[in-house]
Amino acid sequence: MLSFLESIEKEVKRRAYETMSYCLQSYQGQVEETSEEFDHGLHSFYHVNDEYVSHCQGEPREASEAIYGDLRPIESHIDAAADDLLHEISRGIARIQRKIEELS
Repeated sequence: MLSFLESIEKEVKRRAYETMSYCLQSYQGQVEETSEEFDHGLHSFYHVNDEYVSHCQGEPREASEAIYGDLRPIESHIDAAADDLLHEISRGIARIQRKIEELS
């Protein structure tokens, strides 16, 4: 009887870990998609900004160039944070997969 209960408990834990893994994989996909959308938006902005700035002079040009300059370090920071987050999610998925294998 104990072995039957242990096997049920093992199965419940395995399924819980599978659910956790699935949630992390879904989250990983959402982070990747959001990062791609952010990059696409920035590249669109840079393209439009480059066309606009080439026709501007004086204060509007300086303001546009200042915004452009401010975005580069922000972009780098966000990209690095996304990479770190994706790395940690991957590590979490790997840990959970190992636990699933131990229970199988």
